[in-house]
Amino acid sequence: MSRQHIPLKDITIGTKGWTAKVIVEVKGMPRSSQRSPVKYQRMILRDSAGTKVQATIFESDIDKFSDVLTLYKTYYISNAVVKTILPQHRIAKNDYQWHINSKTVVEEVTEEYSSISVPPYNFVSFSEFSKYINSDVYVDVIGVVIHAYPPREIPTVNGPQKIQELLLVDQQLIPKILTMWDQFIENECAAIVKNIKSKPIIAAYRIRIVSFNGIFMFIFTISNGFIYIIIYYIFILMNIKKTYLFIF
Repeated sequence: MSRQHIPLKDITIGTKGWTAKVIVEVKGMPRSSQRSPVKYQRMILRDSAGTKVQATIFESDIDKFSDVLTLYKTYYISNAVVKTILPQHRIAKNDYQWHINSKTVVEEVTEEYSSISVPPYNFVSFSEFSKYINSDVYVDVIGVVIHAYPPREIPTVNGPQKIQELLLVDQQLIPKILTMWDQFIENECAAIVKNIKSKPIIAAYRIRIVSFNGIFMFIFTISNGFIYIIIYYIFILMNIKKTYLFIF
């Protein structure tokens, strides 16, 4: 049954008794903070008007919502903690963020009443990287992982850093090396390697393209050093080989 709800743009710190209807547009994997052992999970929620809000779940609440708030599903959400967010920490165009905890009420919207569409993605082929080199334009990238190299350490200005490289190809069968750093190795990369035999298709949302020694690179990193490309979320896409005409 459809419920009364308000737009995300109307939800601020002072808003009382609100309920929002949102789709889970992006959902990151759980990870730990670099400065503390606190575990957190971030996501981006969007309403039917296109307004987005960044939401975070912490510690034991992550397990509580592990089977809820599924990517591309729509939910009624109420009683999340609304807080301001500094511009440097924003991954959604919104002055506010939500903290979802054990008191937050989350109810999945049945298909009959789900009016929020799946977000469109602007996938850029590897051959088009030169158009976006060293610019402030964010793009989406999709490719097939055909090989995973073993993790290794490399020297950096901050000391030895662990990396793991993946070999990807796009629709035009152009190969690129994807390098993952730090916690991306333990989380996203581990999930990809686990499915490597099935040639998983992965998509990177909101990335920037840069050149390193004349080579176009896209690197997954949360390190403070050697940041060639900032990628906020990665997710494994299943059952879309026919849609994007990858043939293996």
